[in-house]
Amino acid sequence: MDLTRRLAERALAAARLRPAPGRPTQIHLSVTDRCFLPCAHCDIYKNEAVDLPEATWARVIDELAVWVGPASMNFVGGEPLLRADLERLMKRATDRGFTVTFNTNAWLLNDKRAAALADAGASVAYLSLDGVNEATVDHSRGKAGTYKKVLEACDRLDRLPNPRVIVSCILHAGNAAEVPGLLAWCKGRGYELVVQPLYQNFGNNAYDPTWFRRSAMWPTDLGPVDHAIDVLVAERRSAGKVCNPVGQLEAFRRYFRDPSVPNGQVCKAGHSDLAFDPAGNVRLCYFLEPIGNIADGRPLPELWSAVGTLRRRYEVHTCTRSCNLLNCNFDGGS
Repeated sequence: MDLTRRLAERALAAARLRPAPGRPTQIHLSVTDRCFLPCAHCDIYKNEAVDLPEATWARVIDELAVWVGPASMNFVGGEPLLRADLERLMKRATDRGFTVTFNTNAWLLNDKRAAALADAGASVAYLSLDGVNEATVDHSRGKAGTYKKVLEACDRLDRLPNPRVIVSCILHAGNAAEVPGLLAWCKGRGYELVVQPLYQNFGNNAYDPTWFRRSAMWPTDLGPVDHAIDVLVAERRSAGKVCNPVGQLEAFRRYFRDPSVPNGQVCKAGHSDLAFDPAGNVRLCYFLEPIGNIADGRPLPELWSAVGTLRRRYEVHTCTRSCNLLNCNFDGGS
């Protein structure tokens, strides 16, 4: 039996084990690989990339609208607000029935952009805020003034009917002690908080399972981490302002003890989620090889069910990396 046939049979067996749903329900559009903040936990700012034209993404949105119908569409980057056409792309998506969200570091979210985002129908703005102290946030994001920019953006968006604000925080050694205070601040403003554990720096970096041993942001004192998780779990169980499921939060606790140990969690990449990277690659998982490219002209429904995609789905199902705890990947818990 040749290798191609063996791989195909494995992929088909994986599909029977856990077949993908008929259609994805969450679309991630990484519309730019550019960013200007040298965040300590991210290397995307080092990228030199040219954005795909507006017409290309418009075509993708139109094709997705015909195929998946109403679904969630998250615009990410890099920093998506670096695209002057972002609001037009969002409006195209909302006009076609998508619920639109986006992530931002808030530096470019002035009055004009905030109003345009509201007019485009964006539902949620995920604002990055890694603590309650200005020095902590500015250090984490690599640029003085970031903390003030986020607070100004919060005030601007609060004056508009939409999008609503969800605060997004990366949990690491430098801010773990501030997470309870950040949650209290969010509750005071009527916001939800979503937390993600520190992971290997994003960007053009090869996967390294030992990255945390060299990270200055990796916690060696787990006391503040455990306390932060306790507070978040308690808030989630009281139907409060934490987006993360309890199962995910408890998995964080184990993860921070040794992220190289398989955590037993199942990843949802490629089962409910479909991603498009800034180069137009179609991906089930950002950390695995793409299943195609939008320039190929292959219909997305056909690509979603192709044998090569089944094979990639099998890789996802059997993957032991700890990135399955990231918020776009986690599948399970309550």
